[in-house]
Amino acid sequence: MTRLRHTIATRALDRREVESLLPTLHEIAESMLVQQADAIPEEEIRRCAERGELALPRRLRQGERFTAPLDDTARLTTSVWAWDRRAQSALKLELASERPDLEAAEGTAEVSFRSAEHPGRLEVSARGALNRWTVFGRRMVWGEGSARLDWPRWWEALTTGADGPAPVTAQAAFTLARATVAITPSRGEPGEWLLEISVTVTGRGIWRPLVGTALWLARGAVRRRFAEQLEEAARELRDEDFGRFPRTPEELLALYLESVLRETAETAETAETAEDAEDAEDAEDQEPGEPGEEGGAHRAAVGEVFLGKDGEANAAGPDRATDRP
Repeated sequence: MTRLRHTIATRALDRREVESLLPTLHEIAESMLVQQADAIPEEEIRRCAERGELALPRRLRQGERFTAPLDDTARLTTSVWAWDRRAQSALKLELASERPDLEAAEGTAEVSFRSAEHPGRLEVSARGALNRWTVFGRRMVWGEGSARLDWPRWWEALTTGADGPAPVTAQAAFTLARATVAITPSRGEPGEWLLEISVTVTGRGIWRPLVGTALWLARGAVRRRFAEQLEEAARELRDEDFGRFPRTPEELLALYLESVLRETAETAETAETAEDAEDAEDAEDQEPGEPGEEGGAHRAAVGEVFLGKDGEANAAGPDRATDRP
């Protein structure tokens, strides 16, 4: 068994500001999930964002389940176990890779928190596992883990420093080893938190002696690397411009809606670019005009100018109806 421990300094957060954002975060998450479930048109999402509203025509229902593709090879299925910001919200996420090779994987994650509207009893927990296919066509647990945040306990540790369990804990297990993480905060300089991070690593099963020996032999390098990684992360956090992050629910909502408008504009621009490229390719395929006349591509452009995009046919030919709205 190897135990690593290091303390880093980070900027302190204001409890009231953080807790005031939680209900709005819950509403934003619900809006995103409803959009995914109902496939709300981009135009409707844009109109809502322009009015300063979330695209939320209804509420999530317990037991609801829907699947959405992430890319050409993977899909994500979301199951709603509970959704009540006054009590508890919980989701199950299932990721499936459709790749035909042996690297295809299946992952599951369960996330729950209680509750967004009552931060005084806020607890956030998550657990998940990743399965991979073996050469024998069987699934093997490649990794699994869990994490938990006890928000009231976090502030108790900051204010009283009382002994007790760490407010943030996590466990991860892999084929060869198991790791346990604990994070406990304390007050440092004004506007600063000190986070004590402890990691315990042990081998699993028949690999326990081998992992223990390897970690013992490399203990100096492992401890240095552990401390370097944490200090680098702390520097990035200290250098981050937190002034641009929202401090009120109104600022948070405005920031999210701004990102929605930007995304829908980029989507529309991409679609228009693709349509223009397709039209240009079609125009290049047109046969040139009679000698002394301009080519069919130029006639099509002129026809669009004079007939307008709503014309019944463009000048590229009598049987070529415009396909633009």
